Amino acid sequence: MDPRITAAPAPYGFREVRSWPLLTIEQLPALRGDLEANLPTAESASLDAVPEAIVLVASELATNAIEHGDGPAAVRLLERDGELLLDVADRASGTTPRITTDPCASGGFGLVLAARLADAVGWYATQAGKHVWARFTVETREPSLTA
Repeated sequence: MDPRITAAPAPYGFREVRSWPLLTIEQLPALRGDLEANLPTAESASLDAVPEAIVLVASELATNAIEHGDGPAAVRLLERDGELLLDVADRASGTTPRITTDPCASGGFGLVLAARLADAVGWYATQAGKHVWARFTVETREPSLTA
């Protein structure tokens, strides 16, 4: 396991903004579009590349969940002061997320990408399945006091 990927429950104190059930890879474009529409805008936060990173990580983790997760998957976007959390669940509670840097390997790059783009990445299993989460910091901008 990559040291940047923690075996731990998702951080506490986040509230759900939106969730998406996924049955097939064909649903990923709709997930990406709707996720982007539900992220804070540049007017309310200083995001820089955060929206693109969140959409990319969600797409990668959702693809992994659908392809390797024993059935349907679910993606949730959660928030708390200055942070966003992606939680991607599948039904493969008996499998450990696999990370690889081998270009000939089949898969494993989504977690490497998530670890590079998110502030923290982790995973945990329940009886119902496995969750992989990624936390992103979003710095809110002070309002302008120009007259």
